[in-house]
Amino acid sequence: MNKCYKQANDAFFEDDYDEALKLYNEAIELDATNAEYFLKRSATYQKLKKNKESLDDAEKAFNLVEGKDEEKSVKAKALLRKGIALFELKNYQGAKDSFESSKELNPNEKLLATWLRKVETELKKSIGTQPAQTAPSGAANFLSQSRKETVDVYMADRSVSVTVKLPTGSDYSLELDPLAHEINPKESKYEVLSTKIEVKLKKASIGVKWGVLEGEETLVGSISGGDGKLTYPSSAKHAKNWDALEKEISKEQDKPEGEAALNALFQQLYKDADDDTRRAMLKSYTESSGTCLSTNWNEVSKGTVETKPPEGMVAKKKMFNT
Repeated sequence: MNKCYKQANDAFFEDDYDEALKLYNEAIELDATNAEYFLKRSATYQKLKKNKESLDDAEKAFNLVEGKDEEKSVKAKALLRKGIALFELKNYQGAKDSFESSKELNPNEKLLATWLRKVETELKKSIGTQPAQTAPSGAANFLSQSRKETVDVYMADRSVSVTVKLPTGSDYSLELDPLAHEINPKESKYEVLSTKIEVKLKKASIGVKWGVLEGEETLVGSISGGDGKLTYPSSAKHAKNWDALEKEISKEQDKPEGEAALNALFQQLYKDADDDTRRAMLKSYTESSGTCLSTNWNEVSKGTVETKPPEGMVAKKKMFNT
């Protein structure tokens, strides 16, 4: 294997995309006939948000194997990569065509289901069939019902996709592909909590220790470092700082929940809002005794906002802290 290519893969799996790009460039300079090199560089360009370059490399990879029946799997990957680049460039119809062509060559590619679902959603939006997004009208709806409806999690054997519809109307997307090892999608689950989305993955092979979450990991045991701390073997150049990860998880667990988290969220929304939105939030929340939160000043300014506590509960006066 081209040494630069192997080092580039290590850098990619360590999320060092600038280094990976440099090394993939060197690998291609040594051998510009290998379609896999262009596919990997295409993926790297996507991570760096250079979608035009990602598309160019996907097309180069496809052209290198065009007419070679034995390279059907590479063609399928090139078409998948091309579709992803077109999707990021907002050419949704072109992306759909590319995904479908990839599926014809490799119908078992599980990642295609995620991308086809995404592109269908965008195409529906473009013809006005998607329901309009409305501003949150109450604290309970904002943090429970609305959030649950706008969180989409898809799990396959070696991938996880999380999409969240933000209050601004834009999407937040997290793609983990490929995972270091296989999971059991049917027994994996997720839960939308007040301050986070918790995803629990069920290992397909019980007892296998994951040194990394993403990428190709060939070693699965655990060893102890010279300092007595637990470390995990990996083919990557840079070791993961598990102590730092543990601290980060502890910080997440220390975040406020319940009413404290709700008040913190209100303060953040208020801080980032314009003057009319702030007036609407203050007036609606105060006059309704905390049972309604509106960002629509044109509506709120027309009169007093009524108190509407959830069924079975009694409203109490409370102030909105800014």
